Amino acid sequence: MESIIIKNKKILTDIPKDFIFEDHKLTIPKNKQYPEPIKITLQDDNNDSLTIVVSENTSIKIILEVASQDALENNYKLNLIAKENSHVKYLLVSELASEKALLEHYFTAERFASLDLIGGFVSNVIEAKMHVDLVGEGAEVNMRAVAVSSDNHNQTIDVLIVHKAPNTYGNMTNIGIANKQGKIILNGVEKIEKGMKNANAFQTLKGIITSDSAVVEVNPILLIDEYDVKAGHGATIGKIEEDQLYYLQSRGLNRKEAEKLIINGFLQPIIDEIDDEPLRDRFVNLVNSRI
Repeated sequence: MESIIIKNKKILTDIPKDFIFEDHKLTIPKNKQYPEPIKITLQDDNNDSLTIVVSENTSIKIILEVASQDALENNYKLNLIAKENSHVKYLLVSELASEKALLEHYFTAERFASLDLIGGFVSNVIEAKMHVDLVGEGAEVNMRAVAVSSDNHNQTIDVLIVHKAPNTYGNMTNIGIANKQGKIILNGVEKIEKGMKNANAFQTLKGIITSDSAVVEVNPILLIDEYDVKAGHGATIGKIEEDQLYYLQSRGLNRKEAEKLIINGFLQPIIDEIDDEPLRDRFVNLVNSRI
């Protein structure tokens, strides 16, 4: 797996052949199939911006790590553009230590482009906005986002998918896990604009609380201005079922170990996508330290 490190708006490593980086924009060439993931790290960069363009007919998996131990306010504005008939699997891992962080991420899918997006948020305090525009016919997105909060940390995750072309597909699954006095707000909005026939929009939002003081709020919203579409949404909030905990405790685990095992099961689809072993281990350890 090739790695690109960006710090102070400069690349510190070599970039893969035919990649172009200029004016905070990384362009990935067209007509390419990348069998191995590309990892990009924004390292201790406050107030950073980055645009990634995946050119036509290219397939790639990108792991973007946004990491900073700086206690000052962090602001990031990120863009990913998937050109016609490109296929992008994209994993975002946010690990910010500041007490105030804003992460705005915009995605654009052109004609017959597909996006498989995964967001793992284990920052202290963050407001994250994930905005997807399906601008080309046949464009599709599958979005999965997980936020984990503990102590007195507040996280707000806004996911918006807008269907701006016909025959598009959007599906989001957002999970919030809160422990101690942690608070998470999950807003899932999907909009089908007028005239965008045969669009498909689906949402699942789930909140899990592991203490009486934790709070998870989920808000699934569908905005539909067209009749000839398919759409559906659902939301649940609650503690882990007692019978699941009882079964694991009967097998020798204590209650906290049982909770961690069940929650790691929810997170496994994301964990499995982190090809970088140190990042995967750090993500798992951070999650477990919060639950």
